[in-house]
Amino acid sequence: ANQTLGEVTIGSRSRQPRTVTSTPVPVDIITMSEAKNFAQLDVSQMLTYTAPSFQSARQTVTDGTDHIDPAGLRSLGPDQTLVLLNGKRRHTTALVNINGSVGRGSVGTDLNAIPASAIERIEVLRDGAAAQYGSDAIAGVINIVLKKKFQGFTASLTTGENITTMPSFTGDKSIRDGSNTQFDFSGGFKNSKGAFLVVSGQILRRDKTNRSGEDNIPLLYYGNGGAFPTAPSGVATADYRRFLMDIDKAQVTQKGYDRHNMVAGNSSAENMGIFLNGGAPINQNINFYATLGVSERNGAATGNARIPNAITQMPVLADGSPVYPNGFLPEIRTKITDASSIVGFNGNFKDWNVDLSYTGGMNSILYNVANSGNASLTAGTSPSNFYAGELRFYQNTLNLDVSKKINFKEKNGLNIGFGAENRTEIFKIEEGEVNSYIAGSRTTVSTVVPAYPGSPSYPGTPGSSVTVSGIAVPGAQVFPGFQPADAVNAKRKINAGYLDLELTLGKLLLGGAVRYESYKESKATYNGTGLKFTSRYEFANNFAIRGSISTGFRAPSLHQRYFQNTSTQFVNGLPQNALTANNENAIVRNAFGINELKPETSTGYTLGFVAKLKGGFTVTVDGYLIDIKDRIVLSTQFQRSNGLVATILNNPAYNVDASVSGLQFWTNAINTETKGVDVVISKSYKLGNGKGNISLAGNFNNNAVIGSLQTNSVITAPANNPSLTDPTKNPASDLAASLFDRQQRSRIEIAQPKDKINFTVNYGIGKFNFTVRAVRFGKVTTLSASDPNAVKPDGTFWTDVAPQAEQTFAAKITTDLIINYKINKNFSATVGSTNIFDIYPDKLFLDPRNDYATVYANPVASATNKTVGGYVAGRDFTNRGRFLFNGNQFGYNGRHVFLRLSINF
Repeated sequence: ANQTLGEVTIGSRSRQPRTVTSTPVPVDIITMSEAKNFAQLDVSQMLTYTAPSFQSARQTVTDGTDHIDPAGLRSLGPDQTLVLLNGKRRHTTALVNINGSVGRGSVGTDLNAIPASAIERIEVLRDGAAAQYGSDAIAGVINIVLKKKFQGFTASLTTGENITTMPSFTGDKSIRDGSNTQFDFSGGFKNSKGAFLVVSGQILRRDKTNRSGEDNIPLLYYGNGGAFPTAPSGVATADYRRFLMDIDKAQVTQKGYDRHNMVAGNSSAENMGIFLNGGAPINQNINFYATLGVSERNGAATGNARIPNAITQMPVLADGSPVYPNGFLPEIRTKITDASSIVGFNGNFKDWNVDLSYTGGMNSILYNVANSGNASLTAGTSPSNFYAGELRFYQNTLNLDVSKKINFKEKNGLNIGFGAENRTEIFKIEEGEVNSYIAGSRTTVSTVVPAYPGSPSYPGTPGSSVTVSGIAVPGAQVFPGFQPADAVNAKRKINAGYLDLELTLGKLLLGGAVRYESYKESKATYNGTGLKFTSRYEFANNFAIRGSISTGFRAPSLHQRYFQNTSTQFVNGLPQNALTANNENAIVRNAFGINELKPETSTGYTLGFVAKLKGGFTVTVDGYLIDIKDRIVLSTQFQRSNGLVATILNNPAYNVDASVSGLQFWTNAINTETKGVDVVISKSYKLGNGKGNISLAGNFNNNAVIGSLQTNSVITAPANNPSLTDPTKNPASDLAASLFDRQQRSRIEIAQPKDKINFTVNYGIGKFNFTVRAVRFGKVTTLSASDPNAVKPDGTFWTDVAPQAEQTFAAKITTDLIINYKINKNFSATVGSTNIFDIYPDKLFLDPRNDYATVYANPVASATNKTVGGYVAGRDFTNRGRFLFNGNQFGYNGRHVFLRLSINF
């Protein structure tokens, strides 16, 4: 991370200007003048490549999460990092991540709603600060500081695209896609009286990328959803399946079907935003300030392809024929609107600094579904496009902050800070149009498979045609609309007060803070207190130690309390409707015995040192430990295969559609421990007639779920965990195992890089400036929900997942090269490349048993041999060969080249 020495405003309530080496807790300073040199155009990606403790990777085929990147500090959840704008609390998004991504079950802040051109610097406080800024600050605080003293006008036009060679399962492929075009600007002025105004904006168009492979499912046109129908009497299963593969292959050839039927990559987006940041003195003692911002992002992301024989998901024409005879690729189109305002007054009254402010924020996500259909509607009546509903989140905050510096002798002193906060939050779900969610009258669907001919090529008895049936899946495919039962208008009031003291005694700095918060809803109340103690001792002018101890709590978000929907999610490569039930749902409270969510509580420790060495080197090393109790997580999906779950879902009192086969909800299930160390080394230097700086920064982090899961008598009841008494029952179907399975645990412990190292060298000479940046992303590991090596008492396997599918993906280094040329004092040009060596993550394991030729030769799976036999979609994590890479390290777009032209007046 860039360690430019500048005034820091977070980490302490003191108004005493500090640098990153004089703060009592670790802080990174990232200036936008340097971060904007690179090709990353949005804030979350800029931070990912400059601050090692921050991680954000774009997701794919995860509904709304395709459009808002989950991001956080130290591999903790997005909702455990507090974001400030000009020191004021920033609102979160309306989106809650419910699909299979990092940050599942959490709510974050949309950093990309703020144009980078409006930002002067970003301060990253790598320390728990719930006692100072609020309960969200378990992992740390990100403070985005907008331009204030800027004068003149600056603008830039950036264009670039990916030029890459992608390794795939069938050989390397040359690709050019992902074109990005951005125009941004900033204009500012100030007068002699201190009034100022800065207007900044951004227009960004981002095209989609696609790094998918070919669908390896054997049957595309015959059968139901790719599954093999049951062989008719008198025909061997293997012979019947070969016959089906033969006639299906002939159809694929005749229709010209492209097995490259999926998009695995970044969604497309068009983003526009504008921010105003200004202020003026009212009189000699009082200043007025205001910040206004609005952005709109229109995005499009595809889901899983529906193949031609996906009859349960296929809408039909009036004559009963499929609307999409060659299958379809449904698309989620979102409109994300974000608006915010800060208005306030500050001044000095008899040496007391007083700041009174109002902060408002709104984030909404409107969902439209295109190229889709509702298979349960009467033939000929299903639309192709749907309005699926909207999520909205509002936050309004009133703050009063007061501070004073009391000076003692010999530059010693005491800083006193105290204040109060009143906040209102509203979370809304608006239902979609009726056709987007309704279960229509077309319940049973069927298709006909040609008769088995019987011949020397197809041994066995000739037979009649076979009718294959299924239950039509209601709702818009890819994203069923929000139902009336999902609609909600939840509100809460939050009141808080804090006291912050900081004492300077020579070379010793001591600090303490306490904050009390009370959250009140109509159905729940949460109260909590955060404490923090900090210290810094300067042994010499060039060496100091620092440390902190802090406690905090995080109340469940309104989203975690009240979000509910039915969504199409893919399990083992096959679609199923899953109900995400909110915390007030009778299924959760009564049937599963889950109590009202309670706040997470945390205890954090940091200890480190700061050294200024000979030769201009600055070194900071900070270790940390964060313990979180009662962490709120989204459970694993409970499946109908468990008797209790089936009974619950079938109970008319709960009004659950018959198509729902999975159920998930939020619960305080786990305790976690996060520990690690941050290291930052930086140096400015001169070389010949030029000068530059060099920095090496790293984060080494370990997350672990500790202790046993927190459950209840329903979850642990022997009747609901039959494998405890009957070894012939699958342990993966037990309720206790389904609460938070090994795949969910892996997303917290090992699915994100355990370490990240950033090495940056900058050198300027004459009109040229050169920057090289190498970022090493540590290894990540994926696990399946059930242990693929677990066997039944008879020696056969419980699951057909290949053991090799559980992979550890090696650490990789991506390198960026940037060359800037200053044409004259007003114009400059930049050319460069990110990931110049075109590095990709390791490929996912592709199970060779699912290869077409192998399946044809061995059409029937073996229960005891995991090397040959049949076809099972969920044997690996490639989603039938269509996903090539794990997306949790640095993405998988390959090399990106760009050109930027800038003006500055």
